[in-house]
Amino acid sequence: MKKGILLTIIWLSFVGGKAMAKTLWNRGELSLANGTVLTGDLSYNWKAEIVQYQEGNTIKAFSAFQVKEFKYFDTQFNVLRKFIAVDYPLKQSFKRVLFLEEFGIGPMMIYRRLRHAHDPIKIGNPSAFGVDDQTIKRLDNFTYYIFEGDKITNLDDFAQTLWPRMKTEFSDELTHYSETLHMDMGSTLARLLLITQYNQLKVRAGHVTQLQLESHSESVSL
Repeated sequence: MKKGILLTIIWLSFVGGKAMAKTLWNRGELSLANGTVLTGDLSYNWKAEIVQYQEGNTIKAFSAFQVKEFKYFDTQFNVLRKFIAVDYPLKQSFKRVLFLEEFGIGPMMIYRRLRHAHDPIKIGNPSAFGVDDQTIKRLDNFTYYIFEGDKITNLDDFAQTLWPRMKTEFSDELTHYSETLHMDMGSTLARLLLITQYNQLKVRAGHVTQLQLESHSESVSL
């Protein structure tokens, strides 16, 4: 009897959630792991980590195991979103393919993944099946990963791993920049801003070096 009631509640939650949660479709491009490229309407479920592709009246769903990357223009936030499928080591002896959204580009690439809240089942709660606008807007609702080639660092390890190396290269510039932020350096926003500033400094330094090499080459030829 109790089992039957529980199943009924779960079913009502599912029906209610589907009725209230509207699937949002956006134009995009989906590249599958087998090399197939699909162009059309895409919808990404942040919590279920499933990307859907709509072709006429047919809707196909793909997990990270089946996808290489995808991108779509989010008309709700007026931004182009890009995702990659990554074989990420969750534990020392366990890896899982995850969808990560590209959040910042440069020598230190920034990717993120929505944190999964273990909320109890609530009747008619669309958050169990989708994500509301405010969830996406909050930076701290995501886990961030920094990619440097094949090396991946969790943003939680910023102070111990990333910041010392960044200061070694641009100590004066980054120290001055951190002082202008007037915010908690342990916050997600501050760390992301510092990495973005580091990327800009790195690119500028590389550009200057290239100009110096070209100038030296011209002077030698003369």
